[in-house]
Amino acid sequence: MKNLAKNFLSNALYQIFTIIFPLLTMPYIARVLGAEQLGIYNYTYAIAIYFAMFVKLGADHYGNRSIAKVGTDLNKRSEVFWEIFGVQFLNGIFCTLTYLLFIFLFIKNNQKIAYLQVFLIISYSLDINWFFYGVEQFNIVILRNTMVKIFTIICVFLFVKNIGDVWIYTVIINAGSIIGFLVTWIQLKSYIRFNYIFKCMSLKKIFSHLRPTFVLFIPIISASIFTSFTTILLGQITNMKNVGFYDAGSKVLSMPKSVIAALGTVMLPKMAAAYENEKSKKLANEYLDISIVFVSFLSIVFTFGLLSISNEFILLFYGNGYLKSISVLNFLVIYLPFYALGNVIRTQYLIPQSKDRPFVISVLLGAIASVIVNLILIRPLGVVGASLGTVASEVVLALYQIFAARKEIDLKKFIGPLILFFAAGLTMWGLLNVIPLAIHSAMIKIILKIIIGAVIYLAICGFYFIYSKNSTIKLIRHALLKNSTKKISNLGK
Repeated sequence: MKNLAKNFLSNALYQIFTIIFPLLTMPYIARVLGAEQLGIYNYTYAIAIYFAMFVKLGADHYGNRSIAKVGTDLNKRSEVFWEIFGVQFLNGIFCTLTYLLFIFLFIKNNQKIAYLQVFLIISYSLDINWFFYGVEQFNIVILRNTMVKIFTIICVFLFVKNIGDVWIYTVIINAGSIIGFLVTWIQLKSYIRFNYIFKCMSLKKIFSHLRPTFVLFIPIISASIFTSFTTILLGQITNMKNVGFYDAGSKVLSMPKSVIAALGTVMLPKMAAAYENEKSKKLANEYLDISIVFVSFLSIVFTFGLLSISNEFILLFYGNGYLKSISVLNFLVIYLPFYALGNVIRTQYLIPQSKDRPFVISVLLGAIASVIVNLILIRPLGVVGASLGTVASEVVLALYQIFAARKEIDLKKFIGPLILFFAAGLTMWGLLNVIPLAIHSAMIKIILKIIIGAVIYLAICGFYFIYSKNSTIKLIRHALLKNSTKKISNLGK
């Protein structure tokens, strides 16, 4: 439990840094490049990311799970790594060449920016984060990502100066990724045998991993439909400005999503190893119960918190030219609790136990919901229609995953905590809207709302955590009490 808490804390702290990163750069980029140029970058990125995803297929989940299952066997770990990376490397060559041909034949507008996005595909070819997640060395990835983001921030402020610098911005973002992934290769030598690359150069061995990585790729490419495809559809049906508005709102929401996802990142390899051992399955189920309560607690406060500060936040960090992004954010926050619950079920139950079929079906259904709602609503409602399409996809995805897990996860025991968290969040939102804050500074107003809101939410939830008789809450209380007692005992020594 201590290591899990440490890994989650380090991942969460990194995700907080990822929150600060766009807060530092996006207000500047939004004003310097403007909504249209930012829309061009996002439009070309949305095309390139499709090709990039085909590079790794489902290696992020499959590689993570496979490395975790082999444990500490260095020879087996090396063999599995080189075989999975072999699939990724060959895909990288094919996808890079295919993308360049696609741009040459089909992209006539903004071709220069589209060509520069090829470096995004190259960076995906070098990405081996899945390996370090599998061996639970999260700090290596966190340190590398942090250094890359600092490098990117400095370069953005130094070199992006006017509306015509969108190509410089593209180069900076993609070059930073490539440099970061190259650094992780230097650290890899401590965890695998490099000479095993020659033992694994059999195409038969490499392609034995193609089918399972492709199966786990289906949900990834399907999920991209309600992210990248939404951006492309919005650009085609409306205009590039709306793409910029939608992207601005969704970027704000990506911040709390990243914090929630940090738990899944930490738990996936742990749960994959736990489910391999019959003796540790009870512990795995306890982890799962605690995780569901924890992400529900977080996602609901994020939902009502963002609703409380959306106006001030968008205007402060993006400017008056992004008023439409307020509506985008207010609609998108609806899906946060569904995303949180779905994330726990897939990363801590479905994927670790190789229940890939229900995982794939859930994301396919979410993608279908996204396409249908977007096609119906984007034309009459614009960015609001795109937002509702994204909400529909996440809700459908989560509901199916809940349905798939219904026989083995007793979801009824979570109804009490969910109702309490929702009531606490609603109370917090209501009070923040009636408490008069006659302050002209938007930044100070946001900070005060966050502090007051946190006090209200934590006070209500804290009372519940102390006195609740819910079995999962008791489990959390016992774990916290045990950890506190151990710390006090250590201090006494």
